Amino acid sequence: MEHVCKRILREFVAHSPWLRAAWLAMTDVRQGYRMRAGDIETSSGATHAEFSLNQSLDYIEGVFADYKRYGGLDRFHGVGAEIGPGDNAGVALLMRRDGCERVDLVDRYFSRRDPDKQRLIYEALSKRHQLDALKGEVSWSDQALIGISAKVGHAAELFFETLARSGGGAYDFIVSRAVMEHLYDPLSALESMTLCLKAGGRMIHNVDLRDHGLFSPALHQLTFLRFPRSFYRLMTHHSGRPNRILLHDYREALERLREKCLITYRVYVTHLVGVGELKPHLDPADIPPATWRKAEEAVDKYRCHVSREFREVSSRDLAVAGLFIVVQAGDGLDRSQPCSAHVLGVDEARGTERESVCAASTVN
Repeated sequence: MEHVCKRILREFVAHSPWLRAAWLAMTDVRQGYRMRAGDIETSSGATHAEFSLNQSLDYIEGVFADYKRYGGLDRFHGVGAEIGPGDNAGVALLMRRDGCERVDLVDRYFSRRDPDKQRLIYEALSKRHQLDALKGEVSWSDQALIGISAKVGHAAELFFETLARSGGGAYDFIVSRAVMEHLYDPLSALESMTLCLKAGGRMIHNVDLRDHGLFSPALHQLTFLRFPRSFYRLMTHHSGRPNRILLHDYREALERLREKCLITYRVYVTHLVGVGELKPHLDPADIPPATWRKAEEAVDKYRCHVSREFREVSSRDLAVAGLFIVVQAGDGLDRSQPCSAHVLGVDEARGTERESVCAASTVN
């Protein structure tokens, strides 16, 4: 009977936006107390906990392949950083195997993991990709991966800001998957990361703009946009839940960096509201008009519920539920001097080419 009552209560809370929000706020406070006590261990990012061995290998190889495909890379080289690697360094190992001399793993939290399962994943990955030279001990261990340095407990915002202030220019590549949406200030982090890239270096970020199950699927997938900023912060500040920084925010930040001639960039859409995942991921200009209409209609049905800060955002921008952002740093010329070049940007509604004065070349 008690089990039934709990199930009914959970379902009731799940279908009530404000009750669900209140519960999220309470759990966020609890997470804050844990962090102040020095407990940074979390189940968030424990991607491989529920995966079979083959699923883990497919996931690692898929993430790595996406970085190269959408980043326009022949190979990784030099020094790389992976933000929020979660419970496994498999992608970093493939970056090392591809040509990186060192890969830093930057993570605010420590994702729970099973050392025995990790060993099996690394053994199988090594068998497929000849990684034994990167094994620092007799058996595979997260603590002994040659050329891979874990920066656990370091918020990406502060890590890259500190590095930028010390001179920057440390990395040839900075990559992340489903991490930027969890940072408390991803736009400032984006600028700091730009300053931490070497000339011609690239950032590749796969950003999931969905609610990560906070309210969906029981409620509309845009339900998390209905709460005022001040209240939403109470639900998310300590727990790393989605920050609601959306396409228009990233575009404005990227445009500011482009106008300073610091970068060129390209954006691909990975998910649309009411449509789902786009495979392959597409430049906004390549998405069929009928697909855009379907996504915008799904947004318009819920638009009356969104918080004031989102009411002036176009339906097309709100419809974008996932991004692949590819950034290339300038080539090291004196950016105070204007020079003419062609740069590919993304227009608010259509993804059109823009002309600008910039020293950097277009991202391939």
